[in-house]
Amino acid sequence: MKPSLKSLLIAIVVMTPIFIVGCNLRKTASGSNGGSGSTTGPYTIGGTVSGLANGSTGLVLKNNATDTLTISGNGTFTFATAIVKGQGYNVSVATAPSNPTENCTVVNGNGVALSDVTAVQIACSTGTGNIIAGQVTGLLGTGLVLQDNGGDNLSVKANGGFNFATTVATGANYNVTVFVQPSNPAQTCTVANGSGAASGNVGAVVVTCSSGTLSLGGSVSGLAGTGLVLANTDGDTISISGNGNFQFAVLLVSGTTYDVTIKTQPSAPAQICTIANNTGTATANVSTLQIVCPAVFHTIGGEVVGLYIPTGQTPNMVLQNNGGDNLPITDNGAFTFVTQIAHGSAYDVSEFVPQNSQSQGCTIWDWSGVALSNVTNVTVDCGHNDWTWMNGPNTSNNDEKVSTPPIDHTKQDPDFPGGSKYSSSWTDSLGNLWLFTGSSHAAGHINVGAFLGEMWEYVGTQSYGGGPGNYWSKVVPATSLVRTPRWGAVTWTDAAGLWLFGGQDGGSGFLNDLWHFDPTTDTWTYVAGGVNLNGVYGTQGAAAANNFPGGRWGATARIDSAGTVWLFGGYGYANATSANTGLLNDLWKFSGGQWTWVSGTNIIDQNGVYGVEGTAAANNVPGGRQAPVSWIDNSDNFWVFGGFNLSPSGQPNAFNDLWKFSAGQWTWVSGAQVVNQTGNYGLQGVAAASNVPGARWNPAAWSDGSGNLWVFGGFGYDATGNGTLADLWEFKGGQWIWVKGASSVSQTGVYGVQPDPFVYPHFTSYPGSRWGAAYWVAPNGFWMWGGEGFDSVSGGGDHLLSDLWRYLPFP
Repeated sequence: MKPSLKSLLIAIVVMTPIFIVGCNLRKTASGSNGGSGSTTGPYTIGGTVSGLANGSTGLVLKNNATDTLTISGNGTFTFATAIVKGQGYNVSVATAPSNPTENCTVVNGNGVALSDVTAVQIACSTGTGNIIAGQVTGLLGTGLVLQDNGGDNLSVKANGGFNFATTVATGANYNVTVFVQPSNPAQTCTVANGSGAASGNVGAVVVTCSSGTLSLGGSVSGLAGTGLVLANTDGDTISISGNGNFQFAVLLVSGTTYDVTIKTQPSAPAQICTIANNTGTATANVSTLQIVCPAVFHTIGGEVVGLYIPTGQTPNMVLQNNGGDNLPITDNGAFTFVTQIAHGSAYDVSEFVPQNSQSQGCTIWDWSGVALSNVTNVTVDCGHNDWTWMNGPNTSNNDEKVSTPPIDHTKQDPDFPGGSKYSSSWTDSLGNLWLFTGSSHAAGHINVGAFLGEMWEYVGTQSYGGGPGNYWSKVVPATSLVRTPRWGAVTWTDAAGLWLFGGQDGGSGFLNDLWHFDPTTDTWTYVAGGVNLNGVYGTQGAAAANNFPGGRWGATARIDSAGTVWLFGGYGYANATSANTGLLNDLWKFSGGQWTWVSGTNIIDQNGVYGVEGTAAANNVPGGRQAPVSWIDNSDNFWVFGGFNLSPSGQPNAFNDLWKFSAGQWTWVSGAQVVNQTGNYGLQGVAAASNVPGARWNPAAWSDGSGNLWVFGGFGYDATGNGTLADLWEFKGGQWIWVKGASSVSQTGVYGVQPDPFVYPHFTSYPGSRWGAAYWVAPNGFWMWGGEGFDSVSGGGDHLLSDLWRYLPFP
């Protein structure tokens, strides 16, 4: 972009009662623009209007966006409101003239008032194109003729604004030249900003006239910044926008001395330029001035995030810039290459040697560009502690997408399940994700309460980068056996396949039916159970063929390394003596094809017995609750967190207590005995004994390879209130860590780059707040799909989602 030129203006004749002296003075004060007035102000703002057609109406000018003035014809104008000394003015056309319609532009319309301003020019034309206009300074003689595009001639009689009669179409070129130089006295006039393509009205053409005949100029080299201004002793200045030759506008009379200095050094980047051959006496054209600006160099750097280096392992990652500048990386955090590069040079950062533990490799963001300042935004994202948008839309309440083959396998498969909450999920032995939809959206079924019971499979979790090999497919069971559609069931996977137990059907029935699905044959098999049945508890601690948990919704279950399934709580039916449904706190295990009532009560709506925090006891037991989450750690202990119950007044209540069942006893590990507790987040990424998530229900939950417990989102309490959550927590070494996400509710998702065909892990990507999502532990981290909450744009938080996310933790 070309820099603007300061206007060169003519002073006014100074008069006394005795004599009159006419003189031409070059104004050096910014914004004087001609005019007179006191030395303290206030000063008036005005100028001239030209080109208005006879009878034209509707032209309205505006100064500083507040003072308006209606113009009725050509001639001088003055705004009614004067401004104080030193205040800026900015004249614009508020309303163009009509009857006839005309196009007007402003020349010399802004500056700082140091006296009355009279040199603002409003140039108007009835042409349909763009006006070519400007100003003339230094004119003493007569006969000056300007020309545009080699044919449109314009006679100029005095200093001030001018505009050509012929307009120029948008995008067309203009080229203003001096056709006839002035005489009497003879002068030489030069044109600045005189050519280009008209993208709108042009008002920056400057014609400078001088009585001299000798040019003064030279060359500039090494310029990288902007704002370089040179000045001669006669007051003439020139702004330099690039390297190469330059010439002052004012010509010198033979024998005139000159002394050129650097008035303003360049900035962005800053440079201290030097000048040589800058003084002398002009007896011929001067072209020997030399401006030399020192070379500017910039550093190239950024940040490494997500790099995992196991204890005892030597870091060996090496980054490289421009194919040769190597930089060893020893840890996460900021980095800067040793070798700086010249201003305007290109940089290209790559991962030359990967960390030997980093099987996924790293994604580099903002890796290339042109260095115009120090570069600090290169991000080497090694995938740990990152959410990645893997599949599905970033909007909510979508029907399912089922394509008709053939599918273009060079792109990501477009299929995905309709939005759903509290679906059932499994990971099979190959790492594929299976989904049995809960309360769903599907083609032709847009009501939130539709229980469709559709089976989907997502393959390709082993591929860190995603691509055509990662896709959803809708599974049509090989048998006609009908599985009751449901939500709020529990699931587990063993060597025999996928298992489904309980939940609630579309008719408000509470289920305790047990089903088996064989993913190799896509076959469902009914095992036992039904709807609205009480539990058969038998003797606590004793397995029996007739034992069976009652129908229930919102229980939680996990399978341990020995293949034993542990099931806790939910809402539904207890023993046969209770005809009512309620909150359950019974713990069951399923092993060898039989159920065993292990702990808790066989009646509904029981309060917890907490005992001493951190101490196991035979009497300890969590209270009745629905929609908690659970884990199995590496020692096969069963853990339960959170959930929802109903107070006597019927108001919702949420837990944030953490329990462990080990060696036949419950231990209250963390959290509060009372409900509806807000979270204590502490410092993100830092464990502390005082940290604890807020009370919540229906979050997503995972356990990692080290047996640590993870929780995301749910519905409940942040640091101050309640709503739909998007915080990620880890329980590690007996303490909670707020790992990622906002400490407040109602967060929209940050999806990043559309996964097509590959995915793009980025440390700023993040799922929106949600509850009732499906979740898996699978190759390359934790996976989460759907739920009810916030997409990339919605603010209500009550929408059903179809987006699939992956989180890769440390390590």
